[in-house]
Amino acid sequence: MDITDNFLPGEKFLKQYDDVNVDRGSGFSIVMTNLRMFIANKNELWDLQTDKIDYLGRAFIPRFSWWWQLIFIPLAMISVSNPLFFGLFLLLSVARQYIRIEALIVGIQGKEWKISKDTETIQLLIENIRSNSIVGLERKNGKQILEADLIDGGEVRNLEVTLVGENESRVLKLAWMFATLAFLSYYMGSFRLGTGFWTFLFAATSFGFFILHRDKRKTNEFRNVDPSPGWTLSAWIAMLNFMKIDYIKGNWSFKVFDKKFETRRLGYQLFCICIFIGLILTVSQSSMIPLLQGISIGIPLYLIGRVLAGIPRDNWRMALRTSGATLVAVIIVLPCLALIPLYETSSVMIPKRLIQGDSGNGWKNMMNEYSEYGLGLAASSYVLYADDGMDQEENQDGYPALLFVVAIKIPFNLEEENMLSILDDQFKEMAIDQEIDLDSQIEQGSRLTKQGYSTQYSIYNGTAKTEEFGFGQLNRSVTKGSESRYIGEVWKAPEYDLIVVAMGIAIISEEELNDKTGIEPVDEIIDLIPNNPNDTTNPQNWNELLELIPETVCYQT
Repeated sequence: MDITDNFLPGEKFLKQYDDVNVDRGSGFSIVMTNLRMFIANKNELWDLQTDKIDYLGRAFIPRFSWWWQLIFIPLAMISVSNPLFFGLFLLLSVARQYIRIEALIVGIQGKEWKISKDTETIQLLIENIRSNSIVGLERKNGKQILEADLIDGGEVRNLEVTLVGENESRVLKLAWMFATLAFLSYYMGSFRLGTGFWTFLFAATSFGFFILHRDKRKTNEFRNVDPSPGWTLSAWIAMLNFMKIDYIKGNWSFKVFDKKFETRRLGYQLFCICIFIGLILTVSQSSMIPLLQGISIGIPLYLIGRVLAGIPRDNWRMALRTSGATLVAVIIVLPCLALIPLYETSSVMIPKRLIQGDSGNGWKNMMNEYSEYGLGLAASSYVLYADDGMDQEENQDGYPALLFVVAIKIPFNLEEENMLSILDDQFKEMAIDQEIDLDSQIEQGSRLTKQGYSTQYSIYNGTAKTEEFGFGQLNRSVTKGSESRYIGEVWKAPEYDLIVVAMGIAIISEEELNDKTGIEPVDEIIDLIPNNPNDTTNPQNWNELLELIPETVCYQT
């Protein structure tokens, strides 16, 4: 279509703009004449008289359409249990609001167009439209034109308009508040409390406020105005005025390779980078330590930026500014550094050289379980060692024995009487699980582990109530009434915040049925001859079990 065919008499072509986006659609062209504005692509054509345009606006609009969020928000909610996909879909869902482009809004009654391209093109369009008509005035008889002269004939020197910036601090505080709530919800979820929905809700709200803060900041920068003070700054200014001290805005900057850096904003950006990296590592490693380290590094950087932003001012004011920043840093950083050791994870093991399998002493590592709570604040590890009483050739090599080593990491000191009560409870639970009667306590005392920790132990005699010992693949048939020994040993490892409980059980003797009479024909008729039981005792694996427990090593993971 040739647009010039639609030109009116006296209408002149001014300029054509190609590859323009209109209402987030691409492939549009805009043709400006001295009377009209044509907006067209392959499918549609809009013909606007410039003197009929009601308003012009200039703003930052979302780059993507609303369906972007409609797709990714449900996906984020579905994948709440998976931190990786949850974070990915959450970022994609808020990308529509975060990724914005500058646009010219042209409006008439009942319709508006959002035109986006580079800043220079938008500015040229505005100048073309304004040169054709006065925009947004009430029209009665023809076009209203205001001459740039005063009524008395004097020349207009300037027309000043006072612009008030938008408040940025309030939405930024709300953003950080909801970000903190989101992390607290995530932290509570690490205790298996199921707070995924609240984590998502607070995180999405925080993102929304961060985006709103960005929009307000960009608007203030575009209008070249300072943001209006928030409640905190207003109170600070009022307090300074009461003390008859002038308020001086801290906005010192410097240049590097012709690029200007404002120290206040630079400090805040470095702080955000440290927090973001720490948060990513905390989530990926399920450990609180990276975030605490990020806070410990980021807070001083932020405060240094705030202090340097006050240059230049009186020495005494700079000294007060530095002292206040130092006090804030100490109040925040020292607790973070003090908390780091509490989140260092620890576990236990018996050295591999002592677990030799069937080719050696017969002991094997059968199970390892490790669980963390509170991003490393508390943890538990469970290790099972076993000797099935058989050698490599499946020949008898003592009797079965089991050794459970449980390590509990807790951030507070447990008294000895509490440790003994835990041990007694474990005695009863294991005896019930293995269907063993604890006959009597034959020994109680203390000894030292190889790492030098003092232990407390108790040894019991027991009698099997069933003909099976162990569980799963370790299940072994024994004679009902077999004699067993049970040891429970407990100690503390203060350097690792660990309480270690070792529980061992071993069969030391059982009744073997003697079905041999020495007379071969009679032995074949076994049902006719009563069995003569023989008591056999072999404490080999019990003795090995007693020697393995002090070899247990505590270590940091």
